Amino acid sequence: MNEPHPSATPAGPPIIELRAVSLDFDDKPILRRLNLRVERGQRMVIMGQSGAGKSTLLRLVLGILQPSAGTVLFDGAALNLASRRQMNAMRRRMGMVYQSSALISSLSVRDNLALPLEELTHKHHAEIDRIVEEKLALVGMEETGPLMPAELSGGMRKRVAIARALVMEPELLLFDEPTTGLDPVLAAVIDGLIIQLSERTHATSIIVTHELTSAFRVATRMAMLFHGRIVEEARPERFRTSSNPVVEQFIEGRTEGPIS
Repeated sequence: MNEPHPSATPAGPPIIELRAVSLDFDDKPILRRLNLRVERGQRMVIMGQSGAGKSTLLRLVLGILQPSAGTVLFDGAALNLASRRQMNAMRRRMGMVYQSSALISSLSVRDNLALPLEELTHKHHAEIDRIVEEKLALVGMEETGPLMPAELSGGMRKRVAIARALVMEPELLLFDEPTTGLDPVLAAVIDGLIIQLSERTHATSIIVTHELTSAFRVATRMAMLFHGRIVEEARPERFRTSSNPVVEQFIEGRTEGPIS
Protein backbone atom coordinates (compact mmCIF):
# COMPACT_ATOMS: atom_id res chain seq x y z
CA MET A 1 0.00 0.00 0.00
CA ASN A 2 2.91 2.30 -0.65
CA GLU A 3 2.62 5.36 -2.84
CA PRO A 4 4.05 5.05 -6.35
CA HIS A 5 7.78 5.61 -6.62
CA PRO A 6 8.44 9.21 -7.75
CA SER A 7 9.94 8.00 -11.00
CA ALA A 8 6.68 6.18 -11.78
CA THR A 9 4.53 9.23 -11.13
CA PRO A 10 3.84 11.38 -14.22
CA ALA A 11 5.24 14.89 -14.12
CA GLY A 12 2.83 17.81 -14.05
CA PRO A 13 0.34 19.41 -11.71
CA PRO A 14 -1.50 17.44 -9.01
CA ILE A 15 -4.63 15.85 -10.38
CA ILE A 16 -6.68 17.75 -7.77
CA GLU A 17 -5.77 20.91 -5.89
CA LEU A 18 -7.96 23.04 -3.65
CA ARG A 19 -6.52 26.50 -3.00
CA ALA A 20 -7.96 28.57 -0.15
CA VAL A 21 -11.42 27.11 -0.83
CA SER A 22 -14.32 28.41 1.24
CA LEU A 23 -17.95 27.36 0.99
CA ASP A 24 -20.97 28.82 2.77
CA PHE A 25 -24.54 27.50 2.91
CA ASP A 26 -27.09 30.15 3.93
CA ASP A 27 -24.29 32.22 5.51
CA LYS A 28 -23.11 29.17 7.47
CA PRO A 29 -19.43 28.42 6.80
CA ILE A 30 -18.81 24.79 5.77
CA LEU A 31 -15.25 25.04 4.43
CA ARG A 32 -12.82 27.79 5.40
CA ARG A 33 -9.82 28.57 3.18
CA LEU A 34 -9.15 24.87 2.77
CA ASN A 35 -5.96 23.78 1.00
CA LEU A 36 -5.34 20.25 -0.32
CA ARG A 37 -3.23 18.61 -3.03
CA VAL A 38 -3.89 15.12 -4.38
CA GLU A 39 -1.03 13.78 -6.46
CA ARG A 40 -1.47 11.28 -9.27
CA GLY A 41 -1.58 7.67 -8.18
CA GLN A 42 -2.45 8.41 -4.56
CA ARG A 43 -5.30 6.93 -2.58
CA MET A 44 -6.16 9.99 -0.51
CA VAL A 45 -8.47 9.29 2.42
CA ILE A 46 -10.35 12.27 3.84
CA MET A 47 -11.24 11.71 7.50
CA GLY A 48 -13.55 13.69 9.74
CA GLN A 49 -16.59 13.49 11.96
CA SER A 50 -20.09 13.31 10.52
CA GLY A 51 -21.19 16.67 9.12
CA ALA A 52 -17.62 17.95 8.76
CA GLY A 53 -18.02 18.60 5.02
CA LYS A 54 -16.30 15.52 3.57
CA SER A 55 -19.01 14.72 1.01
CA THR A 56 -19.31 18.43 0.24
CA LEU A 57 -15.62 18.41 -0.67
CA LEU A 58 -16.27 15.63 -3.20
CA ARG A 59 -19.08 17.66 -4.78
CA LEU A 60 -16.68 20.57 -5.20
CA VAL A 61 -14.20 18.26 -6.93
CA LEU A 62 -16.98 17.06 -9.25
CA GLY A 63 -17.99 20.64 -9.99
CA ILE A 64 -21.52 20.05 -8.69
CA LEU A 65 -20.93 22.82 -6.13
CA GLN A 66 -19.05 26.05 -6.68
CA PRO A 67 -16.83 27.48 -3.92
CA SER A 68 -17.77 30.77 -2.30
CA ALA A 69 -14.08 31.70 -2.56
CA GLY A 70 -10.86 30.07 -3.72
CA THR A 71 -10.13 27.72 -6.60
CA VAL A 72 -10.63 24.01 -7.32
CA LEU A 73 -8.24 22.72 -9.98
CA PHE A 74 -8.42 19.47 -11.93
CA ASP A 75 -5.19 18.64 -13.74
CA GLY A 76 -4.21 22.33 -13.45
CA ALA A 77 -7.48 23.71 -14.86
CA ALA A 78 -9.87 25.69 -12.62
CA LEU A 79 -13.16 23.82 -12.36
CA ASN A 80 -15.00 26.87 -11.06
CA LEU A 81 -13.94 28.89 -14.13
CA ALA A 82 -14.73 26.20 -16.70
CA SER A 83 -17.44 26.51 -19.32
CA ARG A 84 -20.21 23.91 -19.38
CA ARG A 85 -18.47 22.12 -22.25
CA GLN A 86 -15.11 22.13 -20.44
CA MET A 87 -16.77 20.96 -17.23
CA ASN A 88 -18.46 18.03 -18.98
CA ALA A 89 -15.14 17.03 -20.55
CA MET A 90 -13.42 17.06 -17.15
CA ARG A 91 -16.21 15.08 -15.49
CA ARG A 92 -15.81 12.34 -18.07
CA ARG A 93 -12.33 11.83 -16.62
CA MET A 94 -13.82 11.21 -13.15
CA GLY A 95 -15.81 8.34 -11.69
CA MET A 96 -18.04 8.67 -8.62
CA VAL A 97 -19.19 5.94 -6.22
CA TYR A 98 -21.97 7.27 -4.00
CA GLN A 99 -22.63 6.14 -0.44
CA SER A 100 -26.05 4.75 -1.41
CA SER A 101 -24.62 3.23 -4.64
CA ALA A 102 -27.25 5.33 -6.53
CA LEU A 103 -28.11 2.64 -9.07
CA ILE A 104 -31.20 3.39 -11.17
CA SER A 105 -33.80 0.96 -9.82
CA SER A 106 -35.71 0.66 -13.09
CA LEU A 107 -32.64 -0.42 -15.09
CA SER A 108 -30.82 -3.73 -15.04
CA VAL A 109 -27.22 -3.92 -13.88
CA ARG A 110 -26.12 -4.06 -17.51
CA ASP A 111 -28.15 -0.98 -18.42
CA ASN A 112 -26.91 0.95 -15.37
CA LEU A 113 -23.35 0.50 -16.61
CA ALA A 114 -24.22 1.06 -20.26
CA LEU A 115 -26.06 4.35 -19.67
CA PRO A 116 -22.99 6.66 -19.43
CA LEU A 117 -21.48 5.04 -22.51
CA GLU A 118 -24.72 5.42 -24.48
CA GLU A 119 -25.19 9.05 -23.47
CA LEU A 120 -21.60 10.31 -23.59
CA THR A 121 -19.89 8.30 -26.33
CA HIS A 122 -20.53 7.11 -29.87
CA LYS A 123 -19.63 3.48 -29.18
CA HIS A 124 -21.72 0.82 -30.91
CA HIS A 125 -23.82 -1.73 -29.05
CA ALA A 126 -21.29 -4.58 -29.20
CA GLU A 127 -18.49 -2.37 -27.88
CA ILE A 128 -20.67 -1.17 -24.99
CA ASP A 129 -21.54 -4.77 -24.11
CA ARG A 130 -17.83 -5.67 -24.12
CA ILE A 131 -16.96 -2.78 -21.78
CA VAL A 132 -19.84 -3.59 -19.43
CA GLU A 133 -18.79 -7.23 -19.21
CA GLU A 134 -15.16 -6.23 -18.68
CA LYS A 135 -15.94 -3.84 -15.82
CA LEU A 136 -18.31 -6.28 -14.12
CA ALA A 137 -15.57 -8.92 -14.31
CA LEU A 138 -13.12 -6.50 -12.68
CA VAL A 139 -15.33 -6.36 -9.57
CA GLY A 140 -16.28 -10.05 -9.60
CA MET A 141 -19.87 -9.51 -10.76
CA GLU A 142 -19.79 -11.17 -14.19
CA GLU A 143 -23.16 -12.93 -13.90
CA THR A 144 -25.22 -9.99 -12.66
CA GLY A 145 -25.84 -8.11 -15.92
CA PRO A 146 -29.49 -9.16 -16.31
CA LEU A 147 -30.36 -8.61 -12.64
CA MET A 148 -32.19 -5.59 -11.24
CA PRO A 149 -30.67 -3.57 -8.36
CA ALA A 150 -33.39 -4.80 -5.98
CA GLU A 151 -32.11 -8.35 -6.51
CA LEU A 152 -28.63 -7.45 -5.22
CA SER A 153 -27.30 -7.42 -1.67
CA GLY A 154 -25.73 -4.26 -0.25
CA GLY A 155 -22.22 -5.47 -0.98
CA MET A 156 -23.16 -6.46 -4.53
CA ARG A 157 -24.67 -3.02 -5.17
CA LYS A 158 -21.41 -1.41 -4.00
CA ARG A 159 -19.44 -3.53 -6.45
CA VAL A 160 -21.78 -2.70 -9.33
CA ALA A 161 -21.54 1.01 -8.45
CA ILE A 162 -17.74 0.75 -8.60
CA ALA A 163 -17.97 -1.02 -11.97
CA ARG A 164 -20.23 1.75 -13.28
CA ALA A 165 -17.70 4.37 -12.13
CA LEU A 166 -15.05 2.58 -14.19
CA VAL A 167 -16.83 2.40 -17.56
CA MET A 168 -15.47 5.75 -18.79
CA GLU A 169 -11.88 4.77 -17.86
CA PRO A 170 -11.55 7.63 -15.35
CA GLU A 171 -8.27 9.09 -14.15
CA LEU A 172 -9.86 10.01 -10.81
CA LEU A 173 -12.18 7.86 -8.69
CA LEU A 174 -14.23 9.41 -5.87
CA PHE A 175 -15.68 7.23 -3.11
CA ASP A 176 -18.23 8.58 -0.63
CA GLU A 177 -18.27 6.35 2.49
CA PRO A 178 -17.77 3.16 0.43
CA THR A 179 -18.00 0.74 3.39
CA THR A 180 -20.77 2.38 5.44
CA GLY A 181 -23.49 -0.13 6.36
CA LEU A 182 -21.40 -3.19 5.46
CA ASP A 183 -20.29 -5.85 7.90
CA PRO A 184 -16.52 -6.07 8.61
CA VAL A 185 -15.93 -8.88 6.12
CA LEU A 186 -17.74 -7.13 3.25
CA ALA A 187 -16.02 -3.87 4.18
CA ALA A 188 -12.65 -5.60 3.86
CA VAL A 189 -13.69 -6.98 0.46
CA ILE A 190 -14.62 -3.49 -0.80
CA ASP A 191 -11.40 -2.01 0.61
CA GLY A 192 -9.38 -4.70 -1.14
CA LEU A 193 -11.22 -3.99 -4.37
CA ILE A 194 -10.42 -0.27 -4.15
CA ILE A 195 -6.72 -1.07 -3.67
CA GLN A 196 -6.70 -3.64 -6.47
CA LEU A 197 -8.43 -1.35 -8.95
CA SER A 198 -6.21 1.63 -8.18
CA GLU A 199 -3.13 -0.50 -8.78
CA ARG A 200 -4.52 -2.13 -11.92
CA THR A 201 -5.97 0.98 -13.57
CA HIS A 202 -3.44 3.52 -12.17
CA ALA A 203 -6.36 5.81 -11.31
CA THR A 204 -6.06 8.26 -8.43
CA SER A 205 -8.64 7.81 -5.67
CA ILE A 206 -10.16 10.14 -3.09
CA ILE A 207 -12.00 8.19 -0.41
CA VAL A 208 -14.21 9.91 2.15
CA THR A 209 -14.81 7.92 5.32
CA HIS A 210 -14.98 8.08 9.09
CA GLU A 211 -14.26 4.37 9.51
CA LEU A 212 -10.71 4.00 10.82
CA THR A 213 -10.11 0.37 9.87
CA SER A 214 -10.99 1.00 6.23
CA ALA A 215 -9.11 4.29 6.16
CA PHE A 216 -5.80 2.82 7.29
CA ARG A 217 -6.28 -0.22 5.06
CA VAL A 218 -6.68 1.67 1.77
CA ALA A 219 -4.85 4.98 2.23
CA THR A 220 -1.49 5.96 0.81
CA ARG A 221 -2.16 9.48 2.12
CA MET A 222 -4.59 10.76 4.77
CA ALA A 223 -6.08 14.15 5.60
CA MET A 224 -8.17 15.26 8.58
CA LEU A 225 -11.00 17.73 8.01
CA PHE A 226 -12.02 19.75 11.07
CA HIS A 227 -13.92 23.03 11.34
CA GLY A 228 -13.74 23.49 7.58
CA ARG A 229 -9.97 23.08 7.24
CA ILE A 230 -7.45 20.32 6.69
CA VAL A 231 -5.69 20.22 10.06
CA GLU A 232 -3.39 17.26 9.31
CA GLU A 233 -2.18 15.59 6.12
CA ALA A 234 0.36 12.77 6.11
CA ARG A 235 1.18 9.21 5.16
CA PRO A 236 -0.84 6.65 7.19
CA GLU A 237 2.00 5.67 9.51
CA ARG A 238 2.64 9.33 10.45
CA PHE A 239 -1.07 10.09 10.64
CA ARG A 240 -1.55 7.24 13.13
CA THR A 241 1.09 8.69 15.47
CA SER A 242 0.16 12.35 14.96
CA SER A 243 0.42 14.69 17.95
CA ASN A 244 -2.38 16.86 16.58
CA PRO A 245 -5.05 16.81 19.33
CA VAL A 246 -7.90 16.55 16.80
CA VAL A 247 -6.34 13.52 15.10
CA GLU A 248 -5.42 11.93 18.44
CA GLN A 249 -8.97 12.25 19.77
CA PHE A 250 -10.52 10.96 16.54
CA ILE A 251 -8.27 7.91 16.34
CA GLU A 252 -8.59 7.07 20.03
CA GLY A 253 -12.35 7.72 20.12
CA ARG A 254 -12.10 9.84 23.25
CA THR A 255 -15.01 12.00 24.34
CA GLU A 256 -12.73 14.72 25.72
CA GLY A 257 -10.83 16.98 23.38
CA PRO A 258 -11.31 19.61 20.69
CA ILE A 259 -13.97 17.52 18.89
CA SER A 260 -17.20 18.26 20.73
